This record gives sequence, structure tokens and C-alpha cells, in this order.
Amino acid sequence: MDDPRRARILTCAQEVFASEGFRSAEVKTIAVQAGVGKATIYKFFPSKESLLLTIVEENLNTIRDIIFADLMASIPPLERLENLCRNVARYLEQNQNFSRVLIQEAGDFMGDIQRQYLALMEQNLPVADAFFKELRKYGYFVALPTRDTILMMVNLVVGTTYTWALTGEGSLEQQAADYMKVLIRGLR
Repeated sequence: MDDPRRARILTCAQEVFASEGFRSAEVKTIAVQAGVGKATIYKFFPSKESLLLTIVEENLNTIRDIIFADLMASIPPLERLENLCRNVARYLEQNQNFSRVLIQEAGDFMGDIQRQYLALMEQNLPVADAFFKELRKYGYFVALPTRDTILMMVNLVVGTTYTWALTGEGSLEQQAADYMKVLIRGLR
């Protein structure tokens, strides 16, 4: 059974990291906001770094689940791709604290975050391969292997999220959908 304190700690840590930055954030502040003692945080997470990496891992897993749900839908593949793009962008927009944490801390934790992301991508590459094979039947995404196509799409979404987080302008969901349409048209 999941301990509700763990979920509160993750939520509060994400908020504190987003507002104060990882380096400035204190475990004591997270504990107060989560309504637990510092020892409870260390019961679940051996370090502040592992707390941050757990936040990243769990959010990446949620994004993976969103992607799978859209990939497995029984609608035409381009509609699935657009829904996937919109739903991931919507998740990032609704979870601004995670978006900020990811952008702010990517430099210091690039290696760890990159390892998590690449491992997740490699684990799920067969599903992506099947999806892009279906799209290639219609003449889409024929120029690049699946792995390179995914990296390009992720870079597009991350770049869009970065700009959106910096400016706060417009809808991230709409921007990501618009850019994806340009990408699709340009690669056919």
C-alpha cells in the first residue's frame, strides 16, 4: 500500500524546487510544507538528489503512460500523433512545477535525467517502431529511423516547453500541436 506521506513529499518538493531552485531548497522547507519531519523524508528518499530524480522519474513515467494510451487508440495514426502531442503538452502545462524543475535542473542533473529518459525510450522503442511503421505506410516519417524521429519530436516539445516556461505566453498545448503539424508536413 502506498504511503500518502510519500506523495505529499513529492508534491511539496516539486513545488519548492520549482520556486526556490534545487540548490537553494531546503529539506526542512519541504518537510514543513508536507506536514512531516525531515526524518520521514529521508525514510523515503536517501538524499535531496534522489528526491529530485524520483520526481523526474515519476513524471516521465506518467508521460510515457499518456503516450501509450494515445498510441493504442483506435483512430487514424496522424490523429493519434496529434492527440499524443496535445496530451503531453497539456500535462506539462498543467504541471508547471515539473516543467520548471526539469528546465531549471537539467544542467546540474543532465546525466541522471538523460539516463532515465534514454532508458525509458529504449524500453519502449518496439511500441514506437510499430507506430511509426504504420505512419510510414502513409508516407510519413520515412526520412529517419524511429529513434531519431522520437528524439527530434522530444526536442521539439522540450524546446517549446522551455520557451513557454520562460515567457509564460500562450497555450503550450496549442504551440506544441502547431509545431508538430509543421514538422509532419515538412517530413512527408
